[in-house]
Amino acid sequence: MTYLDYAATTPVDPQVAECIFDTMTKFFGNPSSTYHLGKESKHLLLSSRQKIKDLLRLPKESQLYFTSGSTEAINWALMFQARKANELGLGNHIVASSIEHSAVREVLLALEKEGFEITWIDPQSDHQFSVDQFVDASNENTIGWTAMAVNNELGSVLPIQDLGQQAKHMGLWFHVDATQAVGYQKVDPENMPCTSFCASGHKFYAPKGIGFLVYQPWNDAMTLRPMILGGGQEYKMRSGTENIPYIVGLAKALELMLEDQRKSPNHYQILSQYFFDQLTKAGIEFEQNGDIVHHNHRVHNIWIKGHLASQLMIQFDLAGIYLSAGSACSAGSVKPSRILKAYYPENEALWRESLRVSFGRYTSEDQIDQLIMALKKI
Repeated sequence: MTYLDYAATTPVDPQVAECIFDTMTKFFGNPSSTYHLGKESKHLLLSSRQKIKDLLRLPKESQLYFTSGSTEAINWALMFQARKANELGLGNHIVASSIEHSAVREVLLALEKEGFEITWIDPQSDHQFSVDQFVDASNENTIGWTAMAVNNELGSVLPIQDLGQQAKHMGLWFHVDATQAVGYQKVDPENMPCTSFCASGHKFYAPKGIGFLVYQPWNDAMTLRPMILGGGQEYKMRSGTENIPYIVGLAKALELMLEDQRKSPNHYQILSQYFFDQLTKAGIEFEQNGDIVHHNHRVHNIWIKGHLASQLMIQFDLAGIYLSAGSACSAGSVKPSRILKAYYPENEALWRESLRVSFGRYTSEDQIDQLIMALKKI
């Protein structure tokens, strides 16, 4: 098997799985219980939360809530920041990049139906985004901005640091979808200033169904409201008995990711260079899509000219090679990627002839060779 779709999901790390199993079998107490067994689970909950905050270098005042993943966290952060700012009389206008994940896009479209105004920012002609675009799109009714740290389909990196600093200067809330960034690049307040950001564990070798929201408002009046009412768990913000084994596993997975960064800081850069060198040597006609200057070396989107991505996918599947033609969240869709449309509005061939290749911890040059050989054969 040649798996090259790590942007869609990652396998659970064996050490993480072992950690989860041990917690599940040895510490099964309800963390809300007052007896010793429950207190053991409560300790694991609190220590895991603090461990993640320490790994991400978050300040003490930052609030970290465990969620089912980024989609839930995005819904929570955007809905409540927008509504709270509006209640405070600050306005009803939001600015967002047009290449956001559907989790962001659908929330903003829902807010639009409530009366909020949304302005979408397209990539510039050089395929980059600028702070000036967001500033120029803002007005006296603007309450917040949202932008993803790394695009999940193309690997383009947005200027989050500059956007966050400007948003803070203008008194706007700023949400960052950091799903493809957490565990792979620095997301501390200095490198990613924002009022909220999210992550999904299954993007960095933890199980599906666990993630978190970090909330750190610049305006004390922007208090977050509960996502789920009930027993008062997660500091009365997200009720429901906490999934202690997965939370412990999430912290372990993030710890291992940062160890990877220290041990092999150039892992993805080396793989990327090898990938493009081999494509060129094989004589395969291709172009790299998106912003190739500000780019994450893990995720690549390439235009294989003259070959429908849907047909290539069938051939790869038969050969045991797994990659994608876009976001895994739009699986089953035959529509061209709206992200590619945003970058290349007039190139319909590119929309239908592009593939996403994404690397991970276990990707090898041999696997890349297998992909190149299959492409050459086709």
